[in-house]
Amino acid sequence: MMKKGWMMLGTALLAGSLLGGCAEKDLVGLSGDEMIEKVVTAETKPASYYAEGVMKVWSDDKLSHTMHIKEWVDGETGRKRTETEENGNISYAVNNGKDITIYEKETGTAYSMNVSAMGQQPEQTQKQMLVDQLERLRDSHDVDMMGQEELNGQEVIHIKLMPKEGGTLSISSEYWVDPKTWMIVKVISTYGDEKSEMVYDPIQYDPEFSEDTFVIDIPEEVEVKNLNDLSQRSEVSLEEAEQALGQPFLQDMSGELELSRMEMYSSSGEIGRDEVTLYYVNNDKVEVSLTVFKAPDENVDDTLLPDESKVEVRDTEGSYMKSIRNISWTENGLRYSIMGENEEWTKEKLQAWAKNLKLPNQP
Repeated sequence: MMKKGWMMLGTALLAGSLLGGCAEKDLVGLSGDEMIEKVVTAETKPASYYAEGVMKVWSDDKLSHTMHIKEWVDGETGRKRTETEENGNISYAVNNGKDITIYEKETGTAYSMNVSAMGQQPEQTQKQMLVDQLERLRDSHDVDMMGQEELNGQEVIHIKLMPKEGGTLSISSEYWVDPKTWMIVKVISTYGDEKSEMVYDPIQYDPEFSEDTFVIDIPEEVEVKNLNDLSQRSEVSLEEAEQALGQPFLQDMSGELELSRMEMYSSSGEIGRDEVTLYYVNNDKVEVSLTVFKAPDENVDDTLLPDESKVEVRDTEGSYMKSIRNISWTENGLRYSIMGENEEWTKEKLQAWAKNLKLPNQP
């Protein structure tokens, strides 16, 4: 249940980060595809705002979490401050444009990470990230414009996203959007027996920020741990990857796609591991990625998510997630995951591509 709960939380917060700040008018009456094209082609200026919100999460129709949120966002510089409170426990997070700092008051723990170390491809702009996500929504969901409504005294546009295939248990969402700033002021998401709701009220646009707004006051006795020391991502050679995983691993040796790069993500702690990702491209565009790491020794939660189904991969049992075009399985002590980057990568194509993977020097 925790596995799905975190996905719900992430979905609601991600919605705001993906669509918030995109300005576009005259959306009422457009079809879903027309609306997406408007957003894709829009020249936008990120909004600056201060907002307060409440997030609620239900499990099996029972309210399980209520979180109060405050956000300060400087659209010109990209700086952001977020404060969350649940049952008296307060957490702070600040992105000052150079570093991200997180402080949990109750536990007295703090972390910091350099923004440039987050693994984002330097050539991928925020606009391109938005376009990629909207293309994924277009693939798996019907986007319906429900019309203009009034919410908390504000004119908003109501948008509904439903899975295209009947019976598919992927996420369904509803958004209430400010048509002047394209900021989502309310979102409801349903995922199996989980439901989340996020509502912003009030919202103040173009506020004045002080010098202290994007600074967290952390007590001197609290040690600020560097997340860059706990997790690192770097480009590696095949020899380095095999050494980290302790053995050779399956790869695409067909030559139909070009191996662009091989990255390793290393993390420490209780669930620390080395994770290798290979990016295969066609005409300099990533077509598919292959991620490999050592399969955990202990029993893990193998409960399938609502959007996940069992499939056969390389003569063994694996799983497939349609919404993100991802297929996973375990083989010879390694856990493999393949993700297709466009709609051409169907379940069958992923299975066929996986079947043809080989170990280096394997005939």
